[in-house]
Amino acid sequence: MERYEIAIIGSGPAGYVGAIKAARFGVPTCVIEEASFGGVCLNTGCIPTKAMVASARAIRSAHRAQEFGFRIEGPINVDLNDLTRRKDHIVDIERQGLEKLVQKSGASIIKGRASFIDNNTLRISNAGGDRTIFSKNIIIATGSKSAELPFLPYDGVRVFSGEDILSLDNIPSTMLVIGGGYIGCEYSSLFSTLGTKITIIEALPNLIPGTDNEISAVLEREFRKEGIKIMLDSRITSASVGDNVSVTLADGTVVSADAALVAIGRRPFSSDIGLENIGLSTTPNGAIRVNNQMQTDIPGIYAVGDVIGNPMLAHVASAECKVAVENALGRRFIMDYTVVPSAIYTYPEIGSVGITENQAREMGMDIRVGRVLLRSLGISHAASEIVGVAKIITDAISDAIMGVHIVGERATDTIHEVAVAMFQGLSSSALGRVIHAHPTFSEAIAEASLDIHGETIYVPRRAA
Repeated sequence: MERYEIAIIGSGPAGYVGAIKAARFGVPTCVIEEASFGGVCLNTGCIPTKAMVASARAIRSAHRAQEFGFRIEGPINVDLNDLTRRKDHIVDIERQGLEKLVQKSGASIIKGRASFIDNNTLRISNAGGDRTIFSKNIIIATGSKSAELPFLPYDGVRVFSGEDILSLDNIPSTMLVIGGGYIGCEYSSLFSTLGTKITIIEALPNLIPGTDNEISAVLEREFRKEGIKIMLDSRITSASVGDNVSVTLADGTVVSADAALVAIGRRPFSSDIGLENIGLSTTPNGAIRVNNQMQTDIPGIYAVGDVIGNPMLAHVASAECKVAVENALGRRFIMDYTVVPSAIYTYPEIGSVGITENQAREMGMDIRVGRVLLRSLGISHAASEIVGVAKIITDAISDAIMGVHIVGERATDTIHEVAVAMFQGLSSSALGRVIHAHPTFSEAIAEASLDIHGETIYVPRRAA
């Protein structure tokens, strides 16, 4: 029987990162994957969607050519097959690169479905039959899957999940996006650019629930300007699928489209891996409980990533698996969630870290809020990307940064400056004193920080 110090079930951003880290410590390590290496993130999520987002950006730029001083004669033809080939090529390159990186680190990649026989023994099943392996420590990193509506199941023809929406053969003329969270909004932005007429149906009062209200309002405004129809506070009661997809709302309104994307969230994937054989229970939605060292109730068994529940973010999963590996090897590491940036690839982009203004006020905090419109920056005009705002929330007494939220160009990159500042305990006044290169989008961070203290340069002030 093969023997390992650490075995990781799942090869997504948690699994492959953990496998590389463990193997570099010089201990026998394996990562087990039933499907394509890299998990949902690499194969149907993060990477392919961002490849398509990059294509959409190029298409928008082509349509705006005259703004930048040149002309493109004739129509701009978008071929979904060509976009898909580019996306698939990028995914293939990334997958091959990651597999080689894991193997060169000294970890073994095992193809097949893993299930527990006991606390240290896994059965690996694949087309070639079954085998068993022993591992002193096992890390469960099986990820998550798209949540379904019972009355509107996925069929891969007219009703799609976030995993299979990019397998479309043709760009639909119209599409319902059920769920206005970050997945639904990213795909709405993408397909709207490709020419699809989008209708977003969201049960809650705002797009991307949990996002700062001011940021969400800017995104909603820009979506509406792009022709995206948004139906908030709208709950679906029934649906039918035929030549199109029709849904009925609680108020009796019927909305139809050629296709539907159901983006109502994700659920931890913990079934069919034999948890019952080791007595490991899950929450009602399938999440595995862990402590702050990523340990389950069973010694030597850890769980990380989407399978333990929120926050379901690839970069958080990677960080959690690093912590699990350290603890599996006898070190004492604690997972720290105090600074977790998020990046949403809509147009315009959204970057966030920390709590929102709404959350701070609900907590009864005494806060100050600074903000700057991106149109105040020279680089915004030079790049013809003037839409957006950067805002910072601080504790009114200590000046500690509690949260920063940006909507606009480069927001997904710019937010990390603040994440570092928060991690290091910088005050907003200190962040505002940092010299920022001009002209850059990062100047928005400095100016929003200065606005906390009434010192921003690019926001007009009344004379004293």
